[in-house]
Amino acid sequence: MKNLPDLSKYFTTPIVAAFAEVHQPRSAFQLEKFVINPHDTDEMRYYQCVTELQALYYTIKEVSLQMKKSEIEIERLRATGDEIDEIEAQIKELGLEQTRVVGVGAFREVEILIGIINKYPTYSREQIEAAQPEYWHKRLTRQTNQELLAGTQSGASHIEALRQIGAIDIPDFEGKEIA
Repeated sequence: MKNLPDLSKYFTTPIVAAFAEVHQPRSAFQLEKFVINPHDTDEMRYYQCVTELQALYYTIKEVSLQMKKSEIEIERLRATGDEIDEIEAQIKELGLEQTRVVGVGAFREVEILIGIINKYPTYSREQIEAAQPEYWHKRLTRQTNQELLAGTQSGASHIEALRQIGAIDIPDFEGKEIA
């Protein structure tokens, strides 16, 4: 076989469009239940949301610049009129197409995280620091109680995941002894 079959026969425009429609690394459910809400205080939920948005912001900005650079490189490759350069240009275009699909998902996450962060007041670094003792007390107490309840670390992890999605409610054992 000299060449692979024509992909356009299999990957029609609607199928390729479905790539962008479906792509999103983490669902709104995952972001809320497993990334932001597991933190035991609002200050740390806010902090996590800001951290997630910061990572997306800089990634999107860098990728946007890389895309502009690729577009210029494509123009330059095509300007040579060389067959190999044309293929290189097409490979770069394919990379841009894939990056745009990924970008759609990244912007969906940005929108979700902005919706979440708007539920919280703005906390300063000083307020976040001041709330650390309460946060760590709640977190470590919760984790210890889950491990005691489950009997194993892996069992505690399953209990935590079920708690995060609201499937179970773990009583607050703070200040009480567990037999």
